[in-house]
Amino acid sequence: MTTRDQIVNVALGYNGNGNGEGYDGPNPFSADLGRPAEAWCGDFVTDIYKRAQIPLPAMQPFCRTGFAYCPDAVLYGQKHSATRDSWQAQPGDIVLFDFNGDQVADHTEIVTAYQGGELLTIGGNSGPSNIDDFQGQGGVHRHRWSAPAGHGNDQVLTVLDTSKIVLFGAPAYLTSPARPLTGPRLLMLKSPMMKGADVKAVQQALNSRGQAGLTVDGIYSPPVRDAVVSWQRREHLEVDGIVGPQTRAALGLPASVSVPA
Repeated sequence: MTTRDQIVNVALGYNGNGNGEGYDGPNPFSADLGRPAEAWCGDFVTDIYKRAQIPLPAMQPFCRTGFAYCPDAVLYGQKHSATRDSWQAQPGDIVLFDFNGDQVADHTEIVTAYQGGELLTIGGNSGPSNIDDFQGQGGVHRHRWSAPAGHGNDQVLTVLDTSKIVLFGAPAYLTSPARPLTGPRLLMLKSPMMKGADVKAVQQALNSRGQAGLTVDGIYSPPVRDAVVSWQRREHLEVDGIVGPQTRAALGLPASVSVPA
């Protein structure tokens, strides 16, 4: 079971990695994702979730998991109602920064804590740490940001509430695409996308009951998640984009569907 603290612990294990090696160079996080050397702050965030065995969904085109381009992460969070203010941040959330005030995200890090009006983060391809002795450019560093409750920090563009993006506390079989599943399962947007007869049944129900206009292909894609969110709002259910027992019942589906392994 992966928790917020586990995400933070995985990230902190790399503190100081690449210190002083400069920006945009080769790094283990881009390499682990099969991506080229690039401005790798998004690769660091994405790869930490992957290494913790709870991969982020695809948040931008051509990314199998997570994101590389920070503005796409902001758009994903806004589209899926997963944004919140800096003083509401929880460990494991994703913070997006706007350093030049143009309302476009420039950098991203993982929240390690919010305490005493300060937001604590760790990020890759980042500037010197104001917590540790790492003063080089481009490494994995921890940072402290003043973010008083109700005001925040002007350099923080938004925070992504990752509990609305991934399923913390889920057993490994719900977060690992490599293990086959039989019997009932929760359906959600993840990478790779979930497929099966149970997804097709949900698509058919959303089309017949909610006029969703989905392609019935058995793939739990972003349009399916959006249709689930709309249905959950309509039925006054918890809005999380996950098809569990309550959402299944509201769609008139049986309590469980057998999924071939």
